[in-house]
Amino acid sequence: MNLVQLTRKDHAGLRLDPPRALAAAASVHLVPLVAGEIRKVASQFPVFLAKDAETGQFYPAALLGLEPQENLFWDGTTFDADHVPLNLLRLPFFVGSGALEGHICIDSDSAAIVAGGPVGIVEGDGSDSGYLQSVQAILGQLVAEQAPTAALVERITEHRLVSEVTLDVAFHNGSSASLSGLYGVDERALGRSAAALGDWDQVMMLAAMALSLDHVAGLVRRKNARLAAEAAWFAPGA
Repeated sequence: MNLVQLTRKDHAGLRLDPPRALAAAASVHLVPLVAGEIRKVASQFPVFLAKDAETGQFYPAALLGLEPQENLFWDGTTFDADHVPLNLLRLPFFVGSGALEGHICIDSDSAAIVAGGPVGIVEGDGSDSGYLQSVQAILGQLVAEQAPTAALVERITEHRLVSEVTLDVAFHNGSSASLSGLYGVDERALGRSAAALGDWDQVMMLAAMALSLDHVAGLVRRKNARLAAEAAWFAPGA
């Protein structure tokens, strides 16, 4: 990945194929979420809390695979889901940090940058393209949701709603996988603390997170299907 600041001077003629941007998600098994998308994401993916390796702080994340660098929703050409988390949908764009703090950046190595691609950054009249405006809206939402997301995590820890989860799963071909370092919203603890939380929207959001863990079974089904397809591909005479 090579992040550079997006500018009209350097990128006015840039063309992109947005679906190809999600190729970068092929090896992403855990995607950070912001509070405003949790309920929608939780309808499709298991939503856990993970710990930032540098700060030790919790953050909400959608689980896409059962092993590191595994995305069971990426079929090689498309992302097989009705809702794509914002941190994937904004690819190949980022909000810069450090020397690029606050600037919109683009990964100049992205597979989405294609000569003659269907969308551009700038229209013929010099205005921002509709595509760029949609990207700006997504990045703006991610930035605006940082504080509400941190507040949600604080409420979760304050009311001791977190329980550590270790996923040990076995597959139809006899193989297995184990994922640790994940934390879920404890459904029983949430039931005891719902009245104390006070904010009904937060209660519903946390309930969605707790119930979303049932989607782990869906990940196992996807993994079994992938293993079966791989076995058929490499079978003698296939």
